[in-house]
Amino acid sequence: MFNPIFGPLKSRRFGWSLGIDVSGQTKQCNFDCLYCELAAKKPLERMQDTMPPTFILNALKAALDNLNTPLSVCTTTANGEPTLYPHLKELIVGMQGLIPQGVQTLILSNGSRLGILEVQEALMHYDIVKFSLDAIWPKVFSRVDRPHKGLSIGQILKGILDFAPKYQGFLVAEVLLVAGVNDNPAHIKDLADFLRQVPHLGRIDLSTIDRPPAHRAKPLELAKLQELTAHFQGLPLSLPQRVLEQAQIPSSKEAFLELLRCRPLSVEEARCYLGAGQLQELQEVGALQTKQVGQMHFYYHS
Repeated sequence: MFNPIFGPLKSRRFGWSLGIDVSGQTKQCNFDCLYCELAAKKPLERMQDTMPPTFILNALKAALDNLNTPLSVCTTTANGEPTLYPHLKELIVGMQGLIPQGVQTLILSNGSRLGILEVQEALMHYDIVKFSLDAIWPKVFSRVDRPHKGLSIGQILKGILDFAPKYQGFLVAEVLLVAGVNDNPAHIKDLADFLRQVPHLGRIDLSTIDRPPAHRAKPLELAKLQELTAHFQGLPLSLPQRVLEQAQIPSSKEAFLELLRCRPLSVEEARCYLGAGQLQELQEVGALQTKQVGQMHFYYHS
């Protein structure tokens, strides 16, 4: 049976995170982003397969009851877009009785549905809302985020500006750049100018591809990324970097492979879960493969 809970994982941006996948085993998203690590799939307007919130909450309780590692956030995410989940408000309200003191609730959204009232009502219950904004020009938006035909970037921008002044938690914007696609300096300037209009914006994470994408997409060189930061002057900008913990999280080979089904791990990150000998054994039996992104090497499930 599918387990919607995975991790904890070390997030560059939010610390140790326990993931809650509301999409299930199938990619269900209204984007098919050029840089996505999930296999390409036609964008959806709504989720076609949904799990009952009680099933997810019971799995979360079991995971938290057996947790023996530090935790910073419980993260609602998906093999796709979590705000497509039709029971999101019921889920986050139910989570609040389970989350340990000092652990925050976080949702990772592509930002496409922030203007929808029922989505806003659910998001108000989260401590942290992260939305993506990879493009502001319509042609660039279509090229990098490959959205469902019913979505327009103008509609999305209006939704962000409608949601932001109402939200009382910590609001984070993520801008992910793909070389030769959405990194034009004039485009970045317009994008930064829009973000200056967003009230209560706590942080902007500017990054590039750092996991194996399903499509042909290349990361920016670090020097180019740093050069583009000039357009974000006066904004709360962050360039997230991987910070690896020396302490190892006890993990079995089976649990580690299950984790890889959710997301690839860099070779360095993987050593937080298994020893070098165990990783080599998995490679020898063909359970692991490696892929290079930029200067980093990643393990992913065969």
